[in-house]
Amino acid sequence: MRIKRGGSMNITYLMQYVSRRLHTIVRKFSVQDGSREKVCERADLTENAFFADEEDVYAEELLSLAESDCPPLIAMGEEGVSYGIVHSGESVFIVGPVVLAPGSESRHKLPPLSAAASLIPFLYHCKAADMISELLLIQNLFRENICSMHETADYNFLDRSVTMEVNREFTDIVFQHQEEVSTHNPYDQEVREVDSIRNGDLEQLKRSWSEDYIGELGILADDPLRNCQNLGIVLVTLASRAAIEGGLLPETAFSLSDSYIRKLEEARAPESAYQLGRQAEYHYALLVKEEREKKAGGEKAFVTDSRVSQCKDYIFAHLHGRITTAQIAKALYINPNYLSGLFKKEEGITIGQYILQEKIKLVKNMLIYSRYSYIEIANYLGFCSQSHLGEKFKKATGLTLHQYREKYGVKGFLGK
Repeated sequence: MRIKRGGSMNITYLMQYVSRRLHTIVRKFSVQDGSREKVCERADLTENAFFADEEDVYAEELLSLAESDCPPLIAMGEEGVSYGIVHSGESVFIVGPVVLAPGSESRHKLPPLSAAASLIPFLYHCKAADMISELLLIQNLFRENICSMHETADYNFLDRSVTMEVNREFTDIVFQHQEEVSTHNPYDQEVREVDSIRNGDLEQLKRSWSEDYIGELGILADDPLRNCQNLGIVLVTLASRAAIEGGLLPETAFSLSDSYIRKLEEARAPESAYQLGRQAEYHYALLVKEEREKKAGGEKAFVTDSRVSQCKDYIFAHLHGRITTAQIAKALYINPNYLSGLFKKEEGITIGQYILQEKIKLVKNMLIYSRYSYIEIANYLGFCSQSHLGEKFKKATGLTLHQYREKYGVKGFLGK
């Protein structure tokens, strides 16, 4: 990594900024003369006797880990107590301690701290990504070659022994399949399955499920339930990407994926987990089919201007409030009149009509699957009143809110 030369920088302000962001201590050690600078915006830490002693005792251990040609290093001790170390060339910055969220496990370890447990209540708890962001801010201000979040996470959290274990298991699985003359399900069958979702072809999807072939699905976990949950997650992921390629809005596809994966994690039987993945495939194919039929009905080319897609994504992400064309245009850096004309040309309806259409879809969903009152739904979706929502809903569906819920609502949600 090349070090930036020249120019001046208010390093004390940088340290104060990082200290406030992570609510912890930031120290700078000069490589040349050993001089030190310490910044902490929290009085409860600066007045704590431990940190006064620790600065001399523990700092040497941390400094020994600093390397000039590496990404920021995160060293972790007991209870998730962690420090960040950044070598800027002329100085070494030590940021911490903080407590990283459960599940974070740095491969750079620190010896036990006698007072670790007593420190926990005083320390800021954060995600590893939050800490990495602040460490990269320091590192990249002093470097010509920018270090990325991915490089830093890989350097700190990817256990090299796991990679070796993957290669070992891969060799064992290949050998086992050769010995047993067994194979995975054929790739061309998977291609047909994914293509049917991309094309919104429900019949082809069903045929792909029914194909007979020599081979079997991969084993993704030893536990049968976990294995089927993982297989289901793979199905959902592949289906969501295929649906996006088929014309489904990315935000719609990703949100539906999140919903299915959460339900997969709640599954209690292998069969139900796997079938939920299949249901997701069908759901995505159906949505693509509906999207294509809608476009075909308007006699428009299927290729949509990316700015119209971005407009739709914005609308989807802001359905819970009042949305105007001016707001969307400002977010997309487009002239409002130009955006309105482009959208009408592509979709055959105005932006306002599309917003109402999408809100009505969400109202239907909430009436079917939730217990929210009509006024709560109206408020959530940015209608000025329940009566205003009711008027728009009846015009679009021919039914009142009450009639629609009575006719289509899932009885378990309605308390019946």
